[in-house]
This record gives sequence, C-alpha cells and structure tokens, in this order.
Amino acid sequence: MKLLEIQSSVRLEQSISRALSDEFVQLWQAHHPNAQHKQRDVGIHPPAHPTEQWTTANYTPIDQQTSEMQAVLSDSERLIEELLWADQLLLGVPMYNFSIPSTLKVYLDNIVRVNRTFVFDSERFSFEGLATNKKALVITPSAGNFAPDSSLGAMNFCETYLRSILNFIGIQDITIVAVPNQFMSDAIRQREIKQAQTTLIQLAQTW
Repeated sequence: MKLLEIQSSVRLEQSISRALSDEFVQLWQAHHPNAQHKQRDVGIHPPAHPTEQWTTANYTPIDQQTSEMQAVLSDSERLIEELLWADQLLLGVPMYNFSIPSTLKVYLDNIVRVNRTFVFDSERFSFEGLATNKKALVITPSAGNFAPDSSLGAMNFCETYLRSILNFIGIQDITIVAVPNQFMSDAIRQREIKQAQTTLIQLAQTW
C-alpha cells in the first residue's frame, strides 16, 4: 500500500489542513505498518507554471519530442510518476477565496496531461482517465459553512473542482472531510476540528 500526501497550504504551524493530515498519517501508519508514504509539499515548494514551450512539448507525441522538449516536461513527468506510483492520495486543501490554493492548481496543471493521466478520443469527443485504481482523501478547512445545503454551498468551488478533476483523471473513490467555520468563535472552531478528528480516526482504520 502506497500513500502520496499532497499539502497545498501556504501556512506551516498555523495550518489546520497540515495538522489534521499529520494526525491522520500517524494513525494510518499505525494500522498499516508496512505501507509506504511520500509527501509532496506544493504549498511551500510549488512546481513551475506551464509555459508556451511546456504546452508545445505536452502536445507533441513522445516519439517526436526533442531533448529540449523532454527537459521542459521533466518536472511534470516526475510528478506524474509519483502520482501513478500511489494507491492512495491524501490532499490537504484549505479553501482560498472559495476555491483551491493556487499552489495546488499549478500542481494539477502539471499532472493533468493528455496521454499521461487521461486520453482523448477526438472522433467521439470523449475522455478517459488513466490514474485508475486509486482513492483520495481530501481534508479541506474553510472559513464558513460551505456544505451543499448551506447558504454558501453554491460558492464551494473547492470541493466541486477537486471532485471533477480527480474524476477526470480516473480517481472515482473520493472522501472529503470538511472542517468548516474556522472564522467563527474558538468554541465553534474547536468543535469542527474535533468532529473532523473523529472522522479521520475512523478512516485511518478502514481507508
């Protein structure tokens, strides 16, 4: 069993998503002592943004790529190989301005690539994900309550985007642990964190 942990918060000690992820990994490893674990911290060390050269190389068939094109895509290739290595993904994703952190977006732009993590049928205009047989756990703190049935639910582009993009590359088994109301009083904040911790304790045994 191989777990890839992806952290996207720009904060360190004050990060709720990082703290909960750390707790979960320790619990999960206790139940899976022989499992492998890697961490990719795109919050502190984000990959480079795609450029025009990168895009040209990406859409050039592998057998036609020059050495320069391969060099431009080398970091992206390493990220994709790391993703494909994993059986399970743990993503720490705080909501920033109703969506995911830009650090995570640039990571996703590097790994969502035609003929690497998805294929495209131009005749049928259909797509098929290649990162299959994996499952993802997303820990996502937010300032308020962005549950689907809440007044802010329609503004939750963080959860909807993550589900869509992970589904697109073939990851269908997705569990999201929301940690809402982090801009509320300390009592409310701690209640939500405690509830998330309880959920993660249960998941560590069965996930």
